Amino acid sequence: MSNLENTILVDLARKLFRGCTNFHIEPDSVKLMTWSWQELFVDLTLRSPVIRKYPISTELSRIFLKKLINCIEPVQEVHDNLYAELCRAMNNSAIEDYCYRHYVISNDLNNIITMKETKNMVVNGTTGMRTWEAALMLSDWILCNKELFSSKDVLELGSGIGFTGITLAKFCEPKSVTMTDCHEDVLQVLCENVDINFPSHCKNRSSDGTTYELDNVSRVDVMMLDWNEMTDLPNKRPDVILGADIVYDPSILKPLCNVLQIFCDRKNDVNIYIASIIRNELTFESFLQVLETYNFHCEKLMQPTNAHIEWDHTHINRCLLKIMRK
Repeated sequence: MSNLENTILVDLARKLFRGCTNFHIEPDSVKLMTWSWQELFVDLTLRSPVIRKYPISTELSRIFLKKLINCIEPVQEVHDNLYAELCRAMNNSAIEDYCYRHYVISNDLNNIITMKETKNMVVNGTTGMRTWEAALMLSDWILCNKELFSSKDVLELGSGIGFTGITLAKFCEPKSVTMTDCHEDVLQVLCENVDINFPSHCKNRSSDGTTYELDNVSRVDVMMLDWNEMTDLPNKRPDVILGADIVYDPSILKPLCNVLQIFCDRKNDVNIYIASIIRNELTFESFLQVLETYNFHCEKLMQPTNAHIEWDHTHINRCLLKIMRK
């Protein structure tokens, strides 16, 4: 297979793994999608062991395959296996509350973060059941700056279902990663995602949460943390604090800054990184103002485009902040 054929295959596979149906194939690319190319594509995606074990949404598979076949049909003979997978998706009419998305790291189809999540924006009163764009952006930046996290104790606030923390634990060799959220259902799915991505681990449950002893990192902790309940704060002294898409509600800005202040009191030189897709300018400006009143200084960091993880870098209103004590 030529480099161009491989590039086309990997690019389409990444979109299918993520359940992305918004793609365009150039006519010259379709000419390269031969019978053998199609066979390999199906084998590496829909018939791969990871997809068989953790299937993507059948609805999104159906839409993706119809679109792909419509592109190929006028130019190439469509492989039987593509038709077979489309039929399988069409025959599966089960309602899916959850499915799996697979995020390819550094264009390597053998290097994948698998997430159990939902397509819905809100489930059971929480937005934490899906991977949001800011988590992808922050994780991509982390993979570009691994040295900032190596051998460090890292705390993530508002972890949701865990993409950022799992990515960091898997690729950056931190000393520990503590992932937190305030919703029991979210924490349950988060733990399932840790199980999926670290199949060889020793897991211990306690009243404080769930602890995983991993091969490449000393430990991962998953625990409840409600920013309005200061007694819930874990007895940690992190070197780094992370947050993705946690600045969206004016009512939580002061509780969030209270939490940051407490951890900075415990360890004055802690580095804080918060990634945001800015949906409401007033809310984000309020956050910056509240940080100022808590004696924090902000520095805007750059992540102009994708490096290791595919995310929508066309978002104009996005921001990655490094926050420090003055």
